[in-house]
Amino acid sequence: MSWEEQYKKAEKTCSELVAKYFPKDKFDVKGYFVSPRDGKFTCVVDFKKKYFDPFDCDEYCDRVSYDEEEYEGCLETCKDNLEKALTSSVEMLPDGTVVEATIAGDCHPVWSDEWEETEEFEKRQKEFHEKWEKAGCQTSGSWIHPHELIGGAEWEEYPATCFYHMTAKKEGTCKIDKVFEIMKEVW
Repeated sequence: MSWEEQYKKAEKTCSELVAKYFPKDKFDVKGYFVSPRDGKFTCVVDFKKKYFDPFDCDEYCDRVSYDEEEYEGCLETCKDNLEKALTSSVEMLPDGTVVEATIAGDCHPVWSDEWEETEEFEKRQKEFHEKWEKAGCQTSGSWIHPHELIGGAEWEEYPATCFYHMTAKKEGTCKIDKVFEIMKEVW
């Protein structure tokens, strides 16, 4: 099979993966493409989870704006930042194995609430991490990090979203359907 035929086959497979794992009622697919990697083709999908809004821009801007012009500027910046920040990306093999992913979600499993006991938080965080391990996903020390959605802060603070980074420990593990099953906790 020629390279061109392999590429066309990979495009068809990628399209089928998008249709199977990113239903239009749950996801807004921004785009997808085929990418050569280590002699194979992978499918890269940029998407946004529908109905996942970690906070309300109107409510936020009402609290921090003093006049209408300031409010409108805040709202525009907030909505623009929110759209960009909530766009996720996953690269997967034709069998649905996640090669690499960065997925936006809520920070609750990984950030402690101010009223929460340290032991409670550590237990919740450990259980969440173990789910990824059990699904065959490789994670590292910086696999989750927060990002302010408003901007201008000197350190990480709310309102924010967290980005969950993962790769498969080996081919055939860390499948996209398992990843989405775990992500339900943070969407």
